Amino acid sequence: MPGIENLLGRGCPVCGGRLDAPGVCLACREALVPWVGPAGLALGGYARLRGLVRAIKYDGDLGALAFAAERLARAVPPGWPVAGVTFVPTFFWRRWGRPFYAPERLARALAAEGGWFYAPVLARVRYTRSQTRVKRRHRLPQVFAPRARVGGLWLLVDDVATSGATFRRARTALKRAGASEVKGVFLAVREKKILGL
Repeated sequence: MPGIENLLGRGCPVCGGRLDAPGVCLACREALVPWVGPAGLALGGYARLRGLVRAIKYDGDLGALAFAAERLARAVPPGWPVAGVTFVPTFFWRRWGRPFYAPERLARALAAEGGWFYAPVLARVRYTRSQTRVKRRHRLPQVFAPRARVGGLWLLVDDVATSGATFRRARTALKRAGASEVKGVFLAVREKKILGL
């Protein structure tokens, strides 16, 4: 309830203003238009949506997650014949101390909103430390492996795409699993070019 969230001192995770709706305020619900490109879609840029990402990823804000899943599902173009939804996996120790693993929870919610099949298709099989603050030329390969066979167009969900490197490696593994096409779905991206825009 918005009233309870306001009593607890929680504002809108996007603008910081009064939270007059579950998860995200009405003004931000109206203003947020997802970015859609040939490579995938996102709610918007990370600079603007940093608070929303943190609310979902670290605070476990289910209202914000439900808003994101609904908005992203509505933004999937009708020309994308979605066969299934999965997520970019991580190791269990990276989930430690968080209420849930955001990409997995978002993938499940997105599949439910769109009426699509959901499956955890990929596994993370090689450890690398977080690559977000490492220059591109020094980044280590992050290896993913298929856990199941799939086919058709799949939506591959992650919370944030900074350079797109992790997404590209996971997309390659998903194609090895049999997907004919893979589109990325993100809460936020650092640059529009990750979506092919």
